[in-house]
Amino acid sequence: MTTSPNSDDGKFFSDTVWNYGAFALMAGVGVILNFFIAAVMGIAALGVFNQIYAVFVVVGQLAAMGIHDSAQKHTAEYIADDKECAILGAASVITAAIIGGIVALVLYLCSDLIGRVADSEPVGRGIALIAPGIGLFALNKTFMGILNGQRRMRAFAAVQSLRVTVILAFCLAVGFMDGDASTLGFAFTLAEALLTPVLWFLTRPPLGLVAIKDIGAVFGWLVRHVHFGTRALANGFLAESYIRIDIIMLGYFLDDAKVGIYSFAALFVEGLFQVPVVIRTVANPILVTLLKDRNYAKIAAFARRAALGSVIVYAAAGASVMMTLPYLAPFFPDGLVHSAHDLLWPLLTGLAVYAVFIPFDHMLLQAGMPGRQSALMAFNVLINVCLNAALIPVFGLFGAAIATAVSFALSSISVNIAAAIFLGFSRSLFWPPSLERNKDV
Repeated sequence: MTTSPNSDDGKFFSDTVWNYGAFALMAGVGVILNFFIAAVMGIAALGVFNQIYAVFVVVGQLAAMGIHDSAQKHTAEYIADDKECAILGAASVITAAIIGGIVALVLYLCSDLIGRVADSEPVGRGIALIAPGIGLFALNKTFMGILNGQRRMRAFAAVQSLRVTVILAFCLAVGFMDGDASTLGFAFTLAEALLTPVLWFLTRPPLGLVAIKDIGAVFGWLVRHVHFGTRALANGFLAESYIRIDIIMLGYFLDDAKVGIYSFAALFVEGLFQVPVVIRTVANPILVTLLKDRNYAKIAAFARRAALGSVIVYAAAGASVMMTLPYLAPFFPDGLVHSAHDLLWPLLTGLAVYAVFIPFDHMLLQAGMPGRQSALMAFNVLINVCLNAALIPVFGLFGAAIATAVSFALSSISVNIAAAIFLGFSRSLFWPPSLERNKDV
């Protein structure tokens, strides 16, 4: 078991480097995969794939039911107590398996209906293929939450890398064999099936400390996980769907080909969004300890350093994308790269503002306030939905880009307001409360 986290140690830096390595691989796979599908299978196939992927991500959060958040938060909180961590970990895995299995079955039964709503039979067939993977995803996400809470971030990064590698290999095989676009959905189920035994092995030693006599304690934690998870559910569900709201709504208003054009641009947005998310993942267990100790000055100092790193990496990555993308035009259908490049200007500008605060936008969750965290994310998503609903019918693809960019900028404001209202920060989370107020907290 790892030691109690300390935001000043070198582990934060090394964990960040390892997970940026995994992120680089995931981003590279995402680029290759989307380019390959567009070039070999066609833009319509790309639209089908991204709609299937969007459903997988969104429904996967429902299947996880916030249990992974509870596992991560409480593992970090009880990190010094091996036995307690083992009991709460076992309870989280059992809970995730039950809930995930139920959601997977419901999704399979509704797959044909979803295909009709999307006016795309391939989308419906693809969703049927991802359904088993949804149940395994919920289980694996909880395993990953345990690793995150233990700050075993090298293992965390390795598992993330394995997942995207399997997905890429399967999709390439489907493309080369002239398979149907709906078949691409099975890549997600296959990847989760292969990850489950790996994650079980990685977490088995601490979970192995649980004995039959601990069944009462396990049940107590099961109830506690459900209580925490149901309040955190909206946050996890909405956080993952937040950057895909535009694609989901475009699927309702426009056809698969136009969704494919936008999803080509959204590929880069999603990849760049992960730059600050990597820092958030590494920072979460550290924030649990700092918030538990109510060390506001140290939190503010940590936030300023992490935000600076997030912006620097994001700016470098974003500039590279914008400068490199035009050179890819000869390899894709006429107009695809040019259209995507135009859409990226507003999207990446809005995301640049939000990138400053994404590493801390789950701070309320780490402070043990899952309900308030969910309310914050619900507000952000509501703004995103309203803006997309207003602008897409009028301006089409560009309307979705403007709506999403504005919602990114507004989300940066809401994070700071929440830090001031619920955590007592002055003006924003970069400024701790005054000494007098800090004594009263």
